[in-house]
Amino acid sequence: MKRNTQLFDLYWEDILVSKVLPHLTLRECFHFRCVSKTCLQIINIYFAKLKSLKLMNKGFSPHTFNVLAVTCQRLTIINLSRCATVTDDDLIPMLLNNKRLINLNLSQCKGLSAKCLQPVILYCNDLRILKLARCAWLTTGAMEALALHQCMLEDVDLSYCVSISESCILIFIKKFLRLKTLNLEGNKQVSDKSLYALAKYSVELKLLNLSGCSEISDKGVRALALHSMKLEGLLVRGCSKVTENSLKLMRNRVHLDRRPVEAVPVPVYVQV
Repeated sequence: MKRNTQLFDLYWEDILVSKVLPHLTLRECFHFRCVSKTCLQIINIYFAKLKSLKLMNKGFSPHTFNVLAVTCQRLTIINLSRCATVTDDDLIPMLLNNKRLINLNLSQCKGLSAKCLQPVILYCNDLRILKLARCAWLTTGAMEALALHQCMLEDVDLSYCVSISESCILIFIKKFLRLKTLNLEGNKQVSDKSLYALAKYSVELKLLNLSGCSEISDKGVRALALHSMKLEGLLVRGCSKVTENSLKLMRNRVHLDRRPVEAVPVPVYVQV
């Protein structure tokens, strides 16, 4: 009697891992993993081949994260944005096992501390994209260490990082000459000094978000207009000291988030 083909008769890596499992959610993978030892082996092979892990705004147990930290060792992208429950103890083993990271997003991860960045600072030499929006735990010391050990960053989000000083932002700008996208939104410590530094050092800069940086003025924006020739987009909403006097210098070539102020018509009185 001819035996029917079973699921596990299929080539694991060529068919199940490459063609079937990518269609499952992470939760479904963990459910499948619990079915048998064979299923566990297959899922572990699948996790070991993953290059991208995106857990944005998801809750998960420490055990779940520990499984991923142990099995995922080829990740180039880790996105944990808004994962409020993740801790240093969860994240550090994963970062230590994935030193080829290119893209790391820890925005709004409130349970972390600056300690979690140590593996990234020391070992992830290919890092290009770093998103740390609303990370109040980011310190000046961590920023300075990042500038000391890294050199490849191109896309950085430091919006609402209220604990860092402008002096460390200046060090950061002077070190990362390849910056193309920089988000400093909501950082009231940022002044024209940062804009002067960007105009001088960030010759590749294309997108810059300064929304809510209330201390910058026309002087700093004018420096960008005159020297940042590759700039394509500039956001300055909430910057009350920035006026049309500086913005008009770049309107023809840069997308701005503020419309030009229309001239108020002067009334003409005709004597009757």
